Amino acid sequence: MMYRIVSQCSDDGTEIFVYIKNGKNIPLNSMYSPAKEAERFLKKITDTEQHLVIIIGFGNGMLLQKLLHSDMYEKAAHFIFIEPFSEVEISEKNRELIQNHEKISFYYVDEFTSIVFANYLSRFISLPVSIHIHPNYTKVDSTILKDCLKRINEGINTRKILNNTEMKFAIDWIVEPLLNLQYVNRSVNIKDLKDVFQGEKAVLIASGPSLKRNMEIIKKLETSVYTFAVGSALRALLTHEISPDFVLSIDSSDRNYRTHFQDLQYNGTLIFETMSNSNIQKEHGGNLVACRSLGDNVSSLFFPDLYAFPFSAPSVAIFALQVIAYLGFSEVYLVGQDLALIDGKYYAEGIKEHEGMQSLHVETWVENNRGERVGTTQSLKIFLESFEKLIETLPNIKVYNLSELGARIKGAEFLPPNLIGDLPLRRNIQVDYEKNLNKNFDNWKIIELINQFRILMEETKKASRFVKRLNKIGGITSKEMSKVLKMFKKISQNQLLENILLSNLTFAFNRIVNKFQYFENKNVYTGDDLLFLTKELDNFYTLVIKYVDDIINDQRIISLLNKE
Repeated sequence: MMYRIVSQCSDDGTEIFVYIKNGKNIPLNSMYSPAKEAERFLKKITDTEQHLVIIIGFGNGMLLQKLLHSDMYEKAAHFIFIEPFSEVEISEKNRELIQNHEKISFYYVDEFTSIVFANYLSRFISLPVSIHIHPNYTKVDSTILKDCLKRINEGINTRKILNNTEMKFAIDWIVEPLLNLQYVNRSVNIKDLKDVFQGEKAVLIASGPSLKRNMEIIKKLETSVYTFAVGSALRALLTHEISPDFVLSIDSSDRNYRTHFQDLQYNGTLIFETMSNSNIQKEHGGNLVACRSLGDNVSSLFFPDLYAFPFSAPSVAIFALQVIAYLGFSEVYLVGQDLALIDGKYYAEGIKEHEGMQSLHVETWVENNRGERVGTTQSLKIFLESFEKLIETLPNIKVYNLSELGARIKGAEFLPPNLIGDLPLRRNIQVDYEKNLNKNFDNWKIIELINQFRILMEETKKASRFVKRLNKIGGITSKEMSKVLKMFKKISQNQLLENILLSNLTFAFNRIVNKFQYFENKNVYTGDDLLFLTKELDNFYTLVIKYVDDIINDQRIISLLNKE
């Protein structure tokens, strides 16, 4: 039997919600006095100072109202309310309270994805997390609460994946945009192509296991739709004599180039983000269309008008869907966008796999388009949630998913390929790709930027030597601490550090900021308190110095600057 949520009045006249299942009525707030219940609950929570506090269950909002007038609200860093029941409506008063208090966030459980929580963990990194369950919510079906806790755990795992990605690609995310400047200079800005394909249909071809069985439908649709392929699908498509109209690339790794692009004869149009591995653009024999990666603040120094999509793309298929919508297409068919391990496979047969795609195993489960459970990886689950979030923002395009065994994508209607009838021929739309072909890019601009990196590194080394000396002595005066903070302020305000380096290592910067922002308030700080902060600064300076040194001494940059 399914549950129901109904509203009633408590003894003090306030509205409350009641959970009903199998003949049991469980009030989600006290039937006697929700206000007193909230006060008692808050008194029991004693250790939330400088915490990220998660409260499962919102009820009628009385807990929020009492929280805002408590000492806990002042001491904690942030509060996230997660409501398991979509039927629990938020009153206008409570909605205004949430909107007007920056330390309060509210989500229904379906909105609280792993990526949402991962972003909070990044923002409040180094702070402890406290989880509390609203009174009476512990009495409802335990599987409902377990779902909330599962999403929290998935968010923790997602944050680890994103942090590892940042550390792994931090150098590439600066070096590759610098190498790509010469190719951006010869490319069409995607901004110039907005709505050029208004009203046309597209196929987005990903490299999931179902791709092979859909090769014939792609061939059937080629004269009626425009074909967009992610880079990993290109090799298999060319093998089946399908040359897509557009191929898309965002991955900065050399492994991506070697696995999916090297030695292929493709002369269609390549649409790339500025962090895409530069060898892909260098070797491409066809037209180039460029847009800026959202996290790339290097290219914007040289090409301030270069368009960046507002939705950060953790996968190239997500980037591709944004491109298709931006170009004006009204319908898109998803092929090979499985987002699941079908028969244990990540890629379709015929896709060249690199070592990172081998020995994958099921890490979590999602629903497929048959309504069955299908295994997937944590990374694919992140892509799925991101894909669904993106579709919510694209009201002017109809999305069809042709993968029966792949993950169900909210907002994408499942359409069996055999039900696609004959479509009208596509319009022959011509794009001018020639206007930038003869432009040259001067490397002296890059030399100037590298020199600014060197200056930043020397200033950071100077500040690092000072805090190292204090840490070695083991003592620090308030005057010395004032100098420490002054040096840190100067370095942190450097535009290269703030806009370029730390945009690629967000968790590292947030960690040091939080150490300062949420450092325990005392009337008098001891020497040990101050040394704690200087040691954190020392770690931060060491990271920045190594990061800059790796960039300016990267062999790719040295080779680029040595070119005549």
